[in-house]
Amino acid sequence: MTSGEPKYAEFACTSCRKTIKQGLTGSDAASTGVLIRHARDCFGSKAVKSVRQSKDINKAHEVLKKFGKKSQSKLTAALKTIKGWAESFSTQPPSKESIRVVTACWVSESVRPFHIVKDHGYRWLQKEGHPERYIPSRETVSKDVKNLYEKVKEKLAKEFQEYDGELAIALDCWTSPNHKA
Repeated sequence: MTSGEPKYAEFACTSCRKTIKQGLTGSDAASTGVLIRHARDCFGSKAVKSVRQSKDINKAHEVLKKFGKKSQSKLTAALKTIKGWAESFSTQPPSKESIRVVTACWVSESVRPFHIVKDHGYRWLQKEGHPERYIPSRETVSKDVKNLYEKVKEKLAKEFQEYDGELAIALDCWTSPNHKA
């Protein structure tokens, strides 16, 4: 760097990984405007305002967690325009309870064995980029599948009891001559 070039500090945003340059000489030496503008771009004005109103660093950190990245919310808003997207995907990490329910549904609907949660490939898929992510044990999955079965059975029984009409029940007992159903 030659003596005529301005001196600056570089900051790497932990959210978007962009490098922000802050001048160290001249009128912007004590200014945080560049960093605040980037924070508004990355997290949004409401998040920046809430962080600035926070009394300590821990509260500011919690505020940022609550707001999330602005670019992420833009992506979420764009994807929500696709029919059925909101029911299928989320940008929030799953809770322990939702992991248990989804795993139990997947195991039962796909006719997978309970011990599949111990499979190396399954565990890698679940933990990749999220090493702290909860994975239920096979015993927990077994218990959850049984609980789901009981709840669905109760729901169906209630629906059949409340149904005010006739139900047509048909059995398909036909077998082809080559003994394939």
